[in-house]
Amino acid sequence: MNDSFTNRLGAFRTTVDYLFRPEINPKWNGQPPLRFMARTAEAASATNALEQFCQAQSATITGSAADKAREERELEDAAYVLGNGVAECCRGLGNEAGAQQCEFSLTAWRRMRDAHLVATARQMIQVAQSELGAHPAEAADCGITAASIAACIQEADDYEALITSPQQAIAGRKGLTLQMRDRFNAVEAIFASMDGLIDQFPDKNFVEAYKAARVVRNLGAGPGEPQPPPPPNP
Repeated sequence: MNDSFTNRLGAFRTTVDYLFRPEINPKWNGQPPLRFMARTAEAASATNALEQFCQAQSATITGSAADKAREERELEDAAYVLGNGVAECCRGLGNEAGAQQCEFSLTAWRRMRDAHLVATARQMIQVAQSELGAHPAEAADCGITAASIAACIQEADDYEALITSPQQAIAGRKGLTLQMRDRFNAVEAIFASMDGLIDQFPDKNFVEAYKAARVVRNLGAGPGEPQPPPPPNP
């Protein structure tokens, strides 16, 4: 969430908190114009909902670098061990093309990154499954078993989930961001209605304090950055 939205949300919260202070509440609650009381309830509810929405939009993208490095290493090691066995099996059966799809040095596995590593490991797994299905005795002699294949599949699944979850989080957050302006404008419209009623209250100190709370203060922009616009005049 950028600074402009953060500042506007701060103004909404400041205004709601001011209105519900124990010493301020009697100045408007149950007092004419009663429409102000109804709109204040709407503003409080809308501000709470907007805060929850913004927290979802700003959620930290999952997956730490340490987790990724660990899962990547585990997949590389598993693929290297199984791949060597599959390559040996393929060559013994005269399947040189299959062997070449599976036999990589540990250094070569380490150099593969993200989707390339997953795709290469899954290609090797397919060859392993094919050999185990067609030649179970020969495959077993080379250490290819249903259990060893399943273990490698699990490592590939774990690593793929870790590298795709940040992309999914980014996509989800982008969708929320596209909704953000409309959501802020809807809440602003409630407060704008209250702005049009506030001057009817006889306590002018209360009126001026309310207007001060409504000012959007720039708490995040640095020197020379544009200031967020003030609320529209009623």
